[in-house]
Amino acid sequence: MNSDNSSGTQRTRGTDGTTLDIVVDDTSTLPHGLVRLRSGVIAVTHVYCPNGHNLVDENSDARFNGYPGISLKIKGEEEEGIVIVSPIHGDDTRFGANDFTPGEVTTVCCPVCDVELPLVQDCGCTTHSKLVGLYLDPELVEGSQVVMCNAWGCLRSRITDRFQIISKLD
Repeated sequence: MNSDNSSGTQRTRGTDGTTLDIVVDDTSTLPHGLVRLRSGVIAVTHVYCPNGHNLVDENSDARFNGYPGISLKIKGEEEEGIVIVSPIHGDDTRFGANDFTPGEVTTVCCPVCDVELPLVQDCGCTTHSKLVGLYLDPELVEGSQVVMCNAWGCLRSRITDRFQIISKLD
């Protein structure tokens, strides 16, 4: 990844053509549930489904740079399983179910109560793909979310606080 910080926004370009923009500067206070790593990227320490279940399990053996992953239930056309994704924004590492077709539009659910994550907006990476949201606090404040695409393999995502983008991956 190549970094550029000339505009005040930390921009990192991946070898796959994606761009990670961290909009808040190093002196900004991050909302509860987010931490800034030494590299400047942001990690999520807890997120909640629409029914209030925390999907970051502190007791999980699935660790990403020392942080526990985010557990999700993914339902595809023919497969279904638990996937643990990295809580570090921009890291595409994941463990668990992996038998989905690249670009396949999936249903992303809470692994505890099976509720579908709310659709936030169209993604545009494939036909019918949507950005789905997890909440940053147990009060389920809309606009304070971690948002990711429901198409398998799409890396488009963002973290928002009161509808202000903190970090985005396009």
